[in-house]
Amino acid sequence: MSLIEAAVIFAVAAVVLAVTLPHFAETRRAAVLSGAARQIHGLLFRCRAIAIMKQCSHGLVFERRGDGSWRCFIVRDGDGDGIRRRDIQRLVDPIVSEVVFFEAGEAGLGILRSEFVPDPSGRGRLRGNLRDPVRAGRGDIITFTPRGTATPSSLYFTDHSSRMRVLRVYGATGRAVQLVWQSGWARWRPM
Repeated sequence: MSLIEAAVIFAVAAVVLAVTLPHFAETRRAAVLSGAARQIHGLLFRCRAIAIMKQCSHGLVFERRGDGSWRCFIVRDGDGDGIRRRDIQRLVDPIVSEVVFFEAGEAGLGILRSEFVPDPSGRGRLRGNLRDPVRAGRGDIITFTPRGTATPSSLYFTDHSSRMRVLRVYGATGRAVQLVWQSGWARWRPM
């Protein structure tokens, strides 16, 4: 092989690499975003099923950490007065699942703030504190009762680029529905 042939091969390889690398990074972000939403969807389903089977309220607790990361886990209402942070700290409401972590800056819990993000209910722009992706009443705990009902909630996920997902938990049924949105879309779409 001559030096010219080798140079041509390297040039073609460089062009192919330059074209595919940005697409690969975008595909990876989309996959991580999808995985994060799926993981929490599974925890919501599990939490509801445990509450019904054990006939005891259980909750999915979200905690924002000082570095901007999040962690979440399932707890059992140990004393029948509802799931309370004070009771979790005193181990009255024990943790009954693995603890899931979402690192700051990675695809996971969050809301795109540089975009016009529509409200999933179809009423204009997403409002409220755009730094708070966990909207479960006045706190960050989604409680499921033995009847299968839940705290009405919305959990927002982002890839910090152009895509978002939301898990909407309906109070009367405790069911969670996932919607997707990406930059340029006028509304959210069902999965």
